[in-house]
Amino acid sequence: MTKTSGRRSIILVLSVIAILCFSLVIFAWLTIDSNEKQIQLDSLNLQLQQLQQENQEIDHLINNADEAELYEHLARERGYAYPDEKVYYDVTPGK
Repeated sequence: MTKTSGRRSIILVLSVIAILCFSLVIFAWLTIDSNEKQIQLDSLNLQLQQLQQENQEIDHLINNADEAELYEHLARERGYAYPDEKVYYDVTPGK
């Protein structure tokens, strides 16, 4: 075996190792990025479900509620209450 063919095989082996290492780094980076995107997607899906539920409640009020019920709902959202009514708020942590 000549010197040049020995050098070529060392260069070839080092090149293959470098390509494999680069591929592993790219794969790890893509896996981490994919996991982060999945977490974002789950969060956005949860927000979407909450907004859809709010929209259904509002749609129900608009289409099915009488005028007094609609005004009472809107007033309660703004913090209003009847004159002699006691309003209690849930202050437990996490709510």
